[in-house]
Amino acid sequence: MRKKIFLASVASFLLLLHLLSPIQAQGVAEDVVFFANTEGLSLIKEGLSKDPEGYGYTNETEIGEITVGEGMQIHFIDGAKLMEASDSLLETVTPQESWEFLILSNGVPKSKMVIQKDSNGSYQVNEFGGNPETLAYAIQALQTEGNVSEPTLIRERDEYIAAFKKDNQELIIAPQQTSSTESKGLGSNSEPQPPEHLIDVLQSLQNDSSEDAKDGSGTVASAYKNDDSNHLLRPIMISALIALAVVFIMWIYLRRRKSSNPI
Repeated sequence: MRKKIFLASVASFLLLLHLLSPIQAQGVAEDVVFFANTEGLSLIKEGLSKDPEGYGYTNETEIGEITVGEGMQIHFIDGAKLMEASDSLLETVTPQESWEFLILSNGVPKSKMVIQKDSNGSYQVNEFGGNPETLAYAIQALQTEGNVSEPTLIRERDEYIAAFKKDNQELIIAPQQTSSTESKGLGSNSEPQPPEHLIDVLQSLQNDSSEDAKDGSGTVASAYKNDDSNHLLRPIMISALIALAVVFIMWIYLRRRKSSNPI
């Protein structure tokens, strides 16, 4: 009997370790992880079960088998610090008493869960459901980088930016559009970049008073992608203009030379 109890205890411990270890790898406190895997999971199962299809699940049976995946603390960008930023995005962010977790169905991200700490120090589920693809992309991107310092998940306009330091250099992985194929797995544009370009984009959005900025339709991902395309197009256009100018000058020179030496 004692042997059975011992084996059951070991099995329970290993299961708990399996559930907690991947999340803790991203620096989430043990009490947050425990709440996510117990009361938090129970609460969202209850909420999701009220409308399984509406939340993207087949039925209540699937909801009953969901598990908590990776999670990270959320950071917000300080607007005043962003205005003065030039080469560091990490120096503009402030950690929040808020953590976002992936909710898995058969090991695949299916939803998100947001946990917040209230003024009394208690944890509560503040949000659940929603498309988890861009959150999964950001977390997976950080994991792919391996051994880095200051791994940071930034939430801006409900989009996610992964930032970190590697070999004392600050790098970011730009937010992904939900509709992009890269949001479903690491793609060709997942290569980490220095933060200067993204800082310029964020500052432009911060100063933008257009209707897109007011109604929230302008996203960081789309602005970054468009600006990045323009950024790559500029040197090509400049080179083309220089080539045209050289051709024009040569044409003028040859024409004058021909007119000064008549046959």
